[in-house]
Parts: sequence; C-alpha cells; structure tokens
Amino acid sequence: MNELLDSLAKSSDSAVSPDDIHYQMLKHLPPDALQSLLNTLNNIWLTGNFPPSWRQSPIVPIPKAGKDLSDPSNYRPIALTSCVCKVMKRMVNNRLVWYLKRNKLITLMQSGFRKGRSTTDQLVRLETFVREAFIQKQHSAVIFFDLEKAYDTT
Repeated sequence: MNELLDSLAKSSDSAVSPDDIHYQMLKHLPPDALQSLLNTLNNIWLTGNFPPSWRQSPIVPIPKAGKDLSDPSNYRPIALTSCVCKVMKRMVNNRLVWYLKRNKLITLMQSGFRKGRSTTDQLVRLETFVREAFIQKQHSAVIFFDLEKAYDTT
C-alpha cells in the first residue's frame, strides 16, 4: 500500500486517457477502494494479464513552436496512457531501481535515467579524464554518438 500511495503522491495531473480516470480521482479514493485498486494491480502483476486498453494509447500530435505545421516531423507525439497504468509503471520502476541499487547491479557510471544524475555528471567525468591524460602526457580518445531521433530507431 505504501508503494501505491507513494506512486500516487508523485503523480502530477496530466491529460486523461480514453478510460476517463485521472489522477485526482485516484488520489481521493477511500481506503477500501485503494485496497481494491492495489489488489487489482497485484493480480495484474502476478498473472501478467494486462488490460487490453493499456496496450493501446491514442496519439495526439502537439505542434512544435515556430515550425511549419504542414510538415509532419514538426509535431511531437503524445500518447494518452491510462493513469492507472502509469501508477503501476511507477511502482514497478521504483521497485526495480531499489533492487538494482541494493544488489549493486547498476554501475556507478550510469547517469542516464537515474535520480540525481545528469549529462553534467558525464561531462565532468570526461573533463577529468582529459585533464588527467594531459597531466600525464598521455593521449585520450573519445567517441561521441549522435543518435538522431533515437527513440524512433531503437
């Protein structure tokens, strides 16, 4: 129940999906209804039977500011995913991150998608690496990847 309440507390109001259930509804559920929701989420986790509506999301194109609206690439696609699905996703993600940290299964070098870490951490590491090589009169080599539309090609 603590994980469910934490997930709800960390959610912020967003566009509602076709199921018309939004975060404010979930945040104001009485204790019995919260327990029923938790039982449902646990059942989904144990059986792997996800509601069919969670497998599909309407996509709403949001235009990029100052761009030619006749070009489809100048729109940002937003998926209207169920808030209940996002609550469960947050719960699973929190538990997974906890497990990975607790069992030291994630390297300290990992900065992407980690709380309290950013690109700046990697830039500082790179700068340190280059400075140390310079001081020791050694060479340093770096390879940069620029993945245009990375999510489209992954």
